This record gives sequence, structure tokens and C-alpha cells, in this order.
Amino acid sequence: MLGRVRRWGIAIIIVSAIAVVPLAYANHGVLSEDGPAAQIGAGFVRVNETHLLTPGLVRAFVPTGSKSHRCLITYSESTGGTDGSTLYCGARTVNGVDGLLITISLREELADLFLSLTIYQQFAKGYGSPVLYIGD
Repeated sequence: MLGRVRRWGIAIIIVSAIAVVPLAYANHGVLSEDGPAAQIGAGFVRVNETHLLTPGLVRAFVPTGSKSHRCLITYSESTGGTDGSTLYCGARTVNGVDGLLITISLREELADLFLSLTIYQQFAKGYGSPVLYIGD
């Protein structure tokens, strides 16, 4: 009888441990309204003086295949002059191609502009080469 109680006790402990361990290691981070975070799928592009709309304004279009307005952009490297500059991103369609618009308002003009950027657009299928954007 004592052996039977001991087996049932051990069985209950094992089942309890199996049920509790996943809860202890579950993701307790804050979830957005869209659900848990996934791999971001960021891209990397370089812009230079060929992407200057005016001497202090970079405007570049990157084909992505996405129409999403959810985007991010950060500097990776630069030739300088990025202190105090402002970065914006948005969705645009150019000649029937959906993509990401990069706008950078530089605080100072640079003779030899080179910017490496990390970019992201939700639902992007890839990140093409940036081209000068002259639209509004």
C-alpha cells in the first residue's frame, strides 16, 4: 500500500513539474496589439550625394514591395554631419512599385556625402537599391 501511494506521489510531482516549467520560462514581455514580436527583417542601404534633392536634403526611394506605413530608419555609419539631422521614412509608390521613402534633413551640407542606413518596412519582400526621389 505504501509503495502504491509513493508511486502516485511521484507521478503527481512529475506531472506538476511538466506543467509548471513551461510557465516559468514563458515570454512575459509586453505584447503589442498585433501580437508577439517576430524577426524584424531589416535591410541595409547606402545613400550619397546622388540622392540629394537640395544641398541639405536627402530624398531616396527604396523598392520593397510593401505599402505599409510602419517603418524605421537609423544611421549605421556616415561621413559626418549627421548630428542634429532629422530622419523620416514613409510608404510611397513610384512607377507602380511600392517601397520606402527615406527623407533626411541634414543640418549642414557635406561635400562628400556617404550615409549607411539600417531600414525596415513592415511586409517588405526585400530592399532594392535606393534612387533619388523627386516627388512630394
